[in-house]
Amino acid sequence: MSFTVMLSPDVRKYLDGLDAKRVKNIKNISRSWRLILSSKPRSACDIDVIEGSGIPLMYRLRMGNFRAVYFVDETDRRVYVTDLFPKKRDSAYGKN
Repeated sequence: MSFTVMLSPDVRKYLDGLDAKRVKNIKNISRSWRLILSSKPRSACDIDVIEGSGIPLMYRLRMGNFRAVYFVDETDRRVYVTDLFPKKRDSAYGKN
């Protein structure tokens, strides 16, 4: 049985504010991540548990240059995407 993916109003607002190039990039990526979230929302290779997130347990999905944060509701078979944001570009590897 599959899950339904729901986007929060904040995620929808964020997507509405992006330029056309980024929206196109996210749409291309979103086809695959919607399939991942709807079929196996906890076990794909680009999914990590957010430590210390409490209940409900929150997950992070890597999607190219973006990250999505979500939780899974087993009772109504839904995945709720609560946050979408760009990956940080600065890294500890480049700092001395």
